[in-house]
Amino acid sequence: MNDAAEGLVRLDRYPILGTADRRPLVEGARRRIAETGCALFPGFVTEAALAGMVTEANAAYERSFRREVSLPAYEKAPLEDVPISHPLRRKNPYKMFVAAADLLLREGPILRLYQSDELTRLVADVLREPILYRVADPMLNCVLTYMNEGDQHGWHFDANDFVVSLLLQSAESGGEFEFAPWVRSDTDENYGEVDRVMDGTSALTRRLRVEAGTLIVFCGKRALHRVAPVVGGRRRIIALLSYDRTLEMHYSEALKMNATGRAEVLPPTRRS
Repeated sequence: MNDAAEGLVRLDRYPILGTADRRPLVEGARRRIAETGCALFPGFVTEAALAGMVTEANAAYERSFRREVSLPAYEKAPLEDVPISHPLRRKNPYKMFVAAADLLLREGPILRLYQSDELTRLVADVLREPILYRVADPMLNCVLTYMNEGDQHGWHFDANDFVVSLLLQSAESGGEFEFAPWVRSDTDENYGEVDRVMDGTSALTRRLRVEAGTLIVFCGKRALHRVAPVVGGRRRIIALLSYDRTLEMHYSEALKMNATGRAEVLPPTRRS
């Protein structure tokens, strides 16, 4: 079976091209999702593919957008009659650079991996979704984020049910992925424990030092999470691969502006 993943994915370790062969892989990932909401696939891409992805990411960095804001952990938080110290009003720093998908090479290794039908099926199977589609938005379907020394991704809950990412380069120090699995539910926001997670005193918090080349499937709608401040001169680079339950999904202009500083795709003459 030919697929865009061939030559990029460590198929000896992750046999994603055959449904029967990948059953133990899917079942193991499903167990990890059920336990913690997070499934890691270390060494998912080959060393050669990873090196090519890092080279491509570094080339796109020069045209990336600096995003530096302070935001609450909740997307839509009711603030009336809520004390300033309440988790709903506590703001967390977001400091990073973002490269939209149209800065990437169309035939480069990052977008080639994203275009893999078998990877899309793997993600759907792990998440027990009948079908998922790659997002059609040409700017935000596959974006890169870069964090230099002092940068971080503050505590937050995701608005969507899941996020898929591939760590391309780890920081020298810091930059760990920290999360409190299932800290809230549909019936209990558990604000007291959320407060303790933000204060660094919760026993629920897990800290992962992820290796470059690791694919991550994470359910962050019920898990408070962040990327800790980066330390050292080597920037942390991660690719965010977006999928949706609906075909031809596009993001709003406001979201594009917020994430990348622009709402329009660059003309071909200005792309890589």
